[in-house]
Amino acid sequence: MIKKLFTLLILSAILLPITNFGQKDTNPNSDFKKILGAADRRTGIHDGNLVYTRFSNFGNLGSRYEPPKMEWPKGSGTWYGYEFIMIAGAEVTDANGNTIHIMSENYTNPGSFDISPDGTHTYGWEPLPGYFNYGPENTNEFPAMSHLPETWPGTWIHDYPGTQGSRDGLWNGEFGAYTRADQESYYVMDDRNNDEFEYYPYVGSAVDSAGYPNGRRGLGLEVKVRGYQWVQVEAEDILITRYDIQNVSDKDLSKVVFGMYVDPAVGGEGDSQDDDAYFEHIDDITYCWDLDGIDNKGRPGVGYFGFAFLESPGDPLNGIDDDDDGLIDEVQSNDAGSYIFGPVGIFGEDKWHWSGDEDGDWRSYEDINENGVWDPNEPIFDDVGSDGIGPNDQDYTGPDFDGTEANGMPDQGEPNFGFTDNDESDQIGLTSFVLRPAGNISADETTWNEMIPGYFGGVLPGNLAFIYGSGYFSLPQNETRKFAVACLFGNDFDDIIRNKRTMQRIYDADYNFTKPPLLPTVKATPQDKRVILTWDARAEQSIDPIYKKDFEGYLIYRSTDPSFNSIKLISDSYGNPIFWEPIAQFDYVNGLSGPHPVPIGETGANFNMGTDNGLVYSYIDNNVENGRTYYYAVVSYDKGYDTDFYSRGLTTQENLAPAAPSECSKIIQTNLVGDVISVGRNCAVVVPNAPSAGYTDPHLKEGVIHSGGVATGSVSVDALVADEILNDHVYQVVFTDTTFARATKSITIKDATENRIVYHSDVYDPTYLESIIIEGLKFQLENDTVAVVDQGWNVGGGGLTASIGLLESPKQVKLPEDFEIRVGEAGIDTSFAPLAFQRSPVNFEVWSTTTNQQYEFLFDETIYKDSILNTGDEIVIALDARGFQYKTAMRLNFDHGGDSTKITPAVGDVFQFKVSKPFNADDIYEFVTIGAEIDKEKAKNNLDDIYVVPDPYVSNASWEKPLFYSAGRGERRIDFVNLPTKCTIRIYTMSGVLVKTIERNAAEENGAESWDLTTEDGLTVAFGMYIFHVDGFELGEKIGKFALIK
Repeated sequence: MIKKLFTLLILSAILLPITNFGQKDTNPNSDFKKILGAADRRTGIHDGNLVYTRFSNFGNLGSRYEPPKMEWPKGSGTWYGYEFIMIAGAEVTDANGNTIHIMSENYTNPGSFDISPDGTHTYGWEPLPGYFNYGPENTNEFPAMSHLPETWPGTWIHDYPGTQGSRDGLWNGEFGAYTRADQESYYVMDDRNNDEFEYYPYVGSAVDSAGYPNGRRGLGLEVKVRGYQWVQVEAEDILITRYDIQNVSDKDLSKVVFGMYVDPAVGGEGDSQDDDAYFEHIDDITYCWDLDGIDNKGRPGVGYFGFAFLESPGDPLNGIDDDDDGLIDEVQSNDAGSYIFGPVGIFGEDKWHWSGDEDGDWRSYEDINENGVWDPNEPIFDDVGSDGIGPNDQDYTGPDFDGTEANGMPDQGEPNFGFTDNDESDQIGLTSFVLRPAGNISADETTWNEMIPGYFGGVLPGNLAFIYGSGYFSLPQNETRKFAVACLFGNDFDDIIRNKRTMQRIYDADYNFTKPPLLPTVKATPQDKRVILTWDARAEQSIDPIYKKDFEGYLIYRSTDPSFNSIKLISDSYGNPIFWEPIAQFDYVNGLSGPHPVPIGETGANFNMGTDNGLVYSYIDNNVENGRTYYYAVVSYDKGYDTDFYSRGLTTQENLAPAAPSECSKIIQTNLVGDVISVGRNCAVVVPNAPSAGYTDPHLKEGVIHSGGVATGSVSVDALVADEILNDHVYQVVFTDTTFARATKSITIKDATENRIVYHSDVYDPTYLESIIIEGLKFQLENDTVAVVDQGWNVGGGGLTASIGLLESPKQVKLPEDFEIRVGEAGIDTSFAPLAFQRSPVNFEVWSTTTNQQYEFLFDETIYKDSILNTGDEIVIALDARGFQYKTAMRLNFDHGGDSTKITPAVGDVFQFKVSKPFNADDIYEFVTIGAEIDKEKAKNNLDDIYVVPDPYVSNASWEKPLFYSAGRGERRIDFVNLPTKCTIRIYTMSGVLVKTIERNAAEENGAESWDLTTEDGLTVAFGMYIFHVDGFELGEKIGKFALIK
C-alpha cells in the first residue's frame, strides 16, 4: 500500500462546469509534423481489451490528431481524452552555477510546442532506434507489440538479463522471453534532444556536450516503456503503462520528480463543457466523468475515466520505510546477496532467504531426491533462469546459456526477484495533484512548481487538465526507478473503483494474472443464407504459467459490429455488462459444467463452463441474412481452478489458488470509416450471399459406394466448402481391424486420384473426424457393433427354437460373421473339446456364410445324449481350437423352454443367424467429388432472378456499417444479387443518363455486387427512381428498376 504523504485539499469549490478552450486542433499537417526530424517516431494501437487507444513511442498515450483516443468500450466511438504525457524533471546546476529545473516531455499540442529556436527539434523525449522492425513486413509501422511479430526487430538490443541474442525471435518481455499479458508493447526513449538549457549531463565529452543533432543533453535519462492489456473480464477495462527510468548520465540527480499531464475530454471532442474531475485518495485514483452522461453524438452511457498510481519511484537511499511494508530502502537492481537466516520485514517469522530478495518471496527448486542438483520432474518454482522461461513453460527451448537455471539462487530476470518483483521496491507514493488549464506545459519552471510535493489543488479551468506527480527522490548515475500507472474505465464510480482494486491486485502479484489459452486458427466460408466455420486444435496445447494445461472449451460468437459490443448482453450482479452471449459452446466431457464455482472478482458473476457436449472443430450457422456483414470469433477458454479440481481429476496441479476461467481475445481492427484493416487469427468477417447465376453446388458423383467388405454400418459425406473441394477426385475410406474379433482398429481417408492420405487415425474414434471438415468434406460414420439381427430356420427345423448370445467367458470374441447350422447324417462332423475323449460325432456342421469357412464348435447335450441335434442341445462356435488355447464366439441354446418334448430337425434342415458387422480391413467406401461449376444454360435461365436489395432503399440499410469517427453519413450500399460471375452493370436515371458502370468478375459462390450510391465522379446520387441494365454477354441481359427514398 502506498503511503499517503499529503492530504487532498477540498475541491468542491472549484468543480465547476468546464468550457471548451483551444482543444480543437486536428490538422495532422500542422507545423508539428514538419519539425519532427525524428525518423524513429512510431505510433501503435492498443486494442487487447475494451480499452482502445493509440500510443506513441515518445512517451504519450492517446493522440491529438487521430482516433482511437482512449476509446471505451472498444467499438463504441466514445473517447475520453486527447493526449496523456509522461513527464520527468530534476533540479540541477547549470554551467553558470544557476539552480534550474529541467522538465522532459513531448506534447504534440501546437500551443505547447517546446521547440528549439531554429525549429529543428523539440525539447523532450525521442525514441531510440533498434526497438522495432524497420522492414516492409511492419506494414503499419507500429512500435514493437507482442501479438505482432512483424513489428519485432530482427535482433533485440541487449538490454535484458542473460546472454546476447537469447531473445532474438522471441518477445522481449519484462518478465522473460515471453508475453505475460495478452497484449504488450515495448519501446525505449531518452531526452538527449532537450538542449534548452546550459546543462551538460555527460562529463568530459565534447561530442556529448554538443547541441542537436549530435549531442546528448537533457537530464541524461533513458526510459523503457511497456504497455499491458489483459482480456480477462476482471481486467478488460484497464491499460497499464510501466516506465523504467534510468540515469545514464555521468552526474547524480538528487532531486527528481516524475508525473503525467492528463488532457481529458470525457464523451469526445466538443463535449468537455460538462466534464468534472476529482481525486480519491484512499484508492490513489484520479477520475473524470461527464455530468449528464451523454457523449458528443447525443448517446447516453458515458462512463468514468481515470488514472491510478500502481507504483511510484522510490528512494532507496533516504533511510525511510516509504511504503509502510516493514522494509527500509528496498532496491531492485541488486544481486542475490548472501543466504541468511532472519526476519523479512513485517512478514512472518525468521526464515532462510537470500539477502537480495528483500521481501523473501523468491523460491528455489525443490531437491526431492537430495542429490544436490535439480532433476526433471522436480518442482523448479522461480529458479527458471535469467530468460524467465523454465521447463514447464510453453516457449521453453532449453537451459539458459549463462547457467542461471536451477542454480539455487535468485538472478535478475527470474520471477519474484529484482526488477520482476513489484513488491520489492520502496515507494514514495503520489505527492501532488493540480487542476490547471489545458494546453501549455512547455514552461519548465511552471510545470516544476505544479509538481511540488504536497501541492494538491488548483483552480478548475474552463478547459480541464491536470498533472499528478511523485517526488522528490534521488537518482544516482546508472540507477533506475520505476513508475507505473493504470488508465482505467468504469460504468460508474463504484465500477471504476472495483476495477482499480482489481488492477492493484494484478500489479502486486507481478502481473501474475491467469493466462487464457492460445487463439485457435479460424476459417469462415459464407454461403447462401449460412456460414461455415472451421478451426484447429492448437488452443488445446496451451500451458498456463501457473495452472499448466488447463484448456476447457470453445465459445462461438457472432456479431454485427466488429467490436462485438452488440452481443455483450449478460450482466453481473451490479447490472454492468460482463459476458458476451455465444451462439454455440463446446467443452470437454469431464463433469465441469454450468456456472463455475469461482466468481469473476467482486462482480458476483460466474462463467458458464458449458454442458459437457464434447469438442468440435466446425460449426454451421444457418441463422444469417444474405448481404449483411457478420463478425465471428471462436474463443478458447480454460478451466479456471478450485480447491477440489485435483481430486476430481480436472488438473494435475494440486493446492493452487482458486481462479475464475479466462477466455482468449477476439480482435478485429477497423479504420475511421469502419472498414476492416486487421482480423485476429481466431476471427473472421464474412458476408453471406446467394451464388452466381447458373451455380451448381459441389456434390458427390454417385454418392458413397461400399465397394468392398461386409460391414453393415454406413459412411456419409457432405460436400460443404466449395473452394476446397477438388473436382473429379476419387476418395477411399478404409480401415484396419484386430486379429480375431476383427473390431475396427484404425481409419484412413485417401485421395486415390493423387495417391495421398488426407486423414489417418491409429485409433478408431469418429468423434474428432466428424467434428472437422477435410478438403471441404464433412464425414459422418455409423459403425455397427456385433449383434444378432436375424435368425431362424431356412429349411425345416420342426419348430425347434434357439436363443443366441455370447458365452460369458474370458475367451469370448464378438465374431462379425453370419452362420448356418446345416443338419446332415449322423457322424457328418465331430465336436471340439480340449481333451480328445470329450469329443463326439454329431449330425450337423457349422459354416460361416460370410467367409464360406467351416468352424469347429463345442457341443453339450443337456437332455437327450444321442449325438443328434435336438431339444436342450447347446452349440458354442470355437476359434483357434487348439487344446485349451481356444476362443469362443456365439452360443446357440436350443432351449426347451420348460417343455422337454423331443424335437429333432431332419437331414437337410438349415438354421441361420445374421449379425451386424463393424468396419474392418476388407471394407472400402469410395466416392467421387464434383466441384462447384457454372451451368451456362441454367445461368441464362437465372437472369430473370436478378434484383436489387433493399428495394426501395429508404435512407439507409440495416446491413451498412456504423460510422464512429468521421464526419459525414457513413456507408451507403445496395446489392445486386443472383448475378453471373462475369457481367457489366450499368445504372441510369429515369431520363437515361448513365450514373455508374460496374464491371464484375467474381467467384462462383458470390452472386452479389454492391453499389455505394455514388456516381463515376464519386458524388452521392440523388434520391429517386433508377434503371439498371445487366449485360451478361453470351448469357443475355436483364433490365430492371429500383428506388432510393429519403
